[in-house]
Amino acid sequence: MSAQLDQVNIDRVIRDTLELVRIPSKTGNSKDVADRLEQMLKEVGCLVERYEFYPNNPTLVAVYGEDNGGKTILFNGHMDVIPLDHAEPEVRDGRIYGRGTNDMKGSLACFLETIRVLQESGTVLPGRLMLVSNSLHESPGGRGEDLIALTERVPLRADAVVVMEGATTECTVAQLGSATFEITIERDGEPSHQLHTAPGTPHPISVAAEVVGLLDRWNVELENDYIEDIGYASYFVGSIHSGQFYNQMPNKAEIVGVRRYNPVQKYEDVESIMRGGLDELAARYGVRIKLDLKKVRDGYRLDKDSEAVAALRRAVVAVRNVEFPSVGKKLVTDAGILANALGVPALCHGPDQLTAHGDVEYVEIRELELTVQVYARFVREFMGILA
Repeated sequence: MSAQLDQVNIDRVIRDTLELVRIPSKTGNSKDVADRLEQMLKEVGCLVERYEFYPNNPTLVAVYGEDNGGKTILFNGHMDVIPLDHAEPEVRDGRIYGRGTNDMKGSLACFLETIRVLQESGTVLPGRLMLVSNSLHESPGGRGEDLIALTERVPLRADAVVVMEGATTECTVAQLGSATFEITIERDGEPSHQLHTAPGTPHPISVAAEVVGLLDRWNVELENDYIEDIGYASYFVGSIHSGQFYNQMPNKAEIVGVRRYNPVQKYEDVESIMRGGLDELAARYGVRIKLDLKKVRDGYRLDKDSEAVAALRRAVVAVRNVEFPSVGKKLVTDAGILANALGVPALCHGPDQLTAHGDVEYVEIRELELTVQVYARFVREFMGILA
C-alpha cells in the first residue's frame, strides 16, 4: 500500500479544526458552522446538498467521487457542541484546546484531510465517499432529530458507515439503546403544613421511594439477561427532588434518570413496561404518576465477521499498532440511527475522546494525524483498491 497514505499535512488539519472550533455552534444553532463547513467541503471537491429540517440546524450531505456502481462509504460527524463555555481555542503542547476540538470538529477536519491525502496519493476511487454532518446530536438539546429526518426523507445509500468519534482502540459491534425519563408524582391539594395535612394523605416522597424500589427490582431482573459483548440493561436514577421546607407536606416529587435497553428491544416495549409498573403504583397509593420517556438512540448490533469490520480492523492495526478487539458499548452514538435506518454496518472510529464534555476540552494533534491515516487506509481496504 502506498506510503503516501501516511503523508498527512497536519498543519491543514490544525487550521481546519481551529477554524471550525472558532465558530460557535451550541446545540440548537449550527447555521454559521454549517455555512463554513459547506464551503470547505466544496473546496476539496465535494458536491454538497443542504437540508434544514429544523430551523438554524442544517444537515449537510457531501459526496466525493462518482456513483459508478462501486461501494459508498458514509462518514458521519456532528457540528453542534455541548452548551458549556470554554476558553478561546489555542494550540499548545501538542494539543488543540477549545470546545468542540475533541467532540467533534477535529473529526470533521480529519474527513477533509482524508480526501486530500487520497487525492495527493493518486488514489482513484471505484466508488464514493459521503459525509453526513448533522446539527442536533448533543442531548438533551438534541436527540438526532435532524439525522432521523434525513434518513426518513432522503434516499441514502451506503455500503458501510463510519461515525467519526469514539472507539479509538476497540471495534464497537453493539450498543445499548438509551432513553431518558422524568417521572412526576402528584397528589391532590396544595402543599400544606405537616400537622395540618389530613391523615392518610399520600406522601409523594414515600411514593417516590416506592418507584425507586420498583426500578431496583427491575434492575435485578435485568441482571438475569446478559447481553453479549455489552453486559446488562439498566434503570439509573440520577436525581430526585421534592419539597421546599422541613415541615411542609409536598404535593409533588420528581425523579430523573436513564433507561439503557437491549439492542434487540423496541423502544415502544420499554415505554409500555415502565408505564404499566407506574400505573399500578399510582392506583395503589392514590396519586397521579406521569412518565415522560424520551428516546436518545436505539441500540444496534453488527455482524462481527462483516467485510467492513475486517477492513477497519486491518486499517487500525496497521496505523495504531493495537489489537482492536470487538466490544459492545453502553454509551450511544449516531451509529444506532444509521445502522437501523440504512441496514448496513455502522462502525465507530475517531480521535481519543478522553476530554469530550470536559470543562477543559482538547484533542491530541497526534490523534488527528493517526485518525486521517486510518480513514485513508480503511477507504482503500474496504473498496479493494490495490497498492
